[in-house]
Amino acid sequence: MVAVVEEREAEVRGGIRPPVKAALVVGALVAGTVASILRQPGPGALDTIWAEDGEIFLTQAVRDGAGAFTTSYAGYYHLVARLVAGVAALLPPSQAAAALAIGAAFVTTVFAVAAYALSGEYIPSTVGRLAVSVPVVALPMAQGDVLNSPANLHWTGLYVLFWFLLCRPTSTAGKVLSCAGIVLVVGSDILTGVYLPLVAFVLWFHRDRYAVAKAVAFVVPFAVQVLGLLTGASEREGLAPDPVRAVTGLVLRAVPTALFGERWVGQSINTRGLLFGALAWLLIGAVLILALRKVVRPRWTLAIAAGVHCALVYLAPVALSGIATPRYNVAPALLLLVTLVALLNDVIGVRVLAALLLVVCAVNFRVDNARADGPDWHTGLQKAEAACAADPAGTATVEVTPLAAPGWHVALPCDYVDRK
Repeated sequence: MVAVVEEREAEVRGGIRPPVKAALVVGALVAGTVASILRQPGPGALDTIWAEDGEIFLTQAVRDGAGAFTTSYAGYYHLVARLVAGVAALLPPSQAAAALAIGAAFVTTVFAVAAYALSGEYIPSTVGRLAVSVPVVALPMAQGDVLNSPANLHWTGLYVLFWFLLCRPTSTAGKVLSCAGIVLVVGSDILTGVYLPLVAFVLWFHRDRYAVAKAVAFVVPFAVQVLGLLTGASEREGLAPDPVRAVTGLVLRAVPTALFGERWVGQSINTRGLLFGALAWLLIGAVLILALRKVVRPRWTLAIAAGVHCALVYLAPVALSGIATPRYNVAPALLLLVTLVALLNDVIGVRVLAALLLVVCAVNFRVDNARADGPDWHTGLQKAEAACAADPAGTATVEVTPLAAPGWHVALPCDYVDRK
């Protein structure tokens, strides 16, 4: 009996018991998924399908089945989006919108939980870990593009990849899951190439089998992405390099929206945006001064790594494409939060930052976006069913959001439309 009591006391001293930890993880996954779904106004996330989610991923999953995984889109392969769309295609069409939205919300929440769990190696504060993980679900920007959209999961994936590469889980299961996460993220976005120097550094610095496993998990899917471009199996059109726009976008868009959100900063560079931009950089400057004067106890290695990659993951796509859309702000914004938490590394400073983020995420929790204008999926599906009744062997199209030109449509064979 004494031995049992001592063992239980040791478990309590060593941390949360496994059953409690498992319950907390499940609770976080459910809460995060539900919160993400509730953020979408208008017809709602469960009755709308966003652009590429429908016209590209759902259409090809229904039409090509497993063959869709070998089809690239916009210059790279989207492994995670294909998986979510593949599951949705197995269900009746009436459930397609909900399946795509729930799948995207769930994966996003998994990324958030992973960021919380893995960041503990470098960020001991619970509040600090929440500050770098909760915003993954409660993003205060790019709701129109990223929110509950499988096609845009790779943007939050670019962020969590930083933690997958940098951290070392203690359990075998954690290591396996991290390697799996690396494969999924890199298999979804060729922009992960900006992390190649970090992969090389981790391999050199850690020099163990797990570092080698992570490197392999990264290099293999990345090689597939590059091979697709080299062979012409994957093409990227419309590149218009613009390094000036990349730098101005980072300074005036990505950084301010990370700290103050799109509702306050706005979606265009104007007087209000410039004001919040200046305020954001003043705040960053103040944190740097506190760190350099050792008023706080910065973790310089983490801060520098996150800061460098914050810049790289924004500059790379914008400098190459010449386009600076809100979704490009996502990964840089989250990495900026890691930079600030690492610089502060102080109970009071991190709590002040967390309080600011709490307000900003609350203000931006539910905002109008293009998806709120519909059209709703069930109405479009009813029209498709009517068209298929007249031509059972044909194909029906369903209009999806956004309605702006050129317009997005899902092309579905009637044998799928009539599936119950």
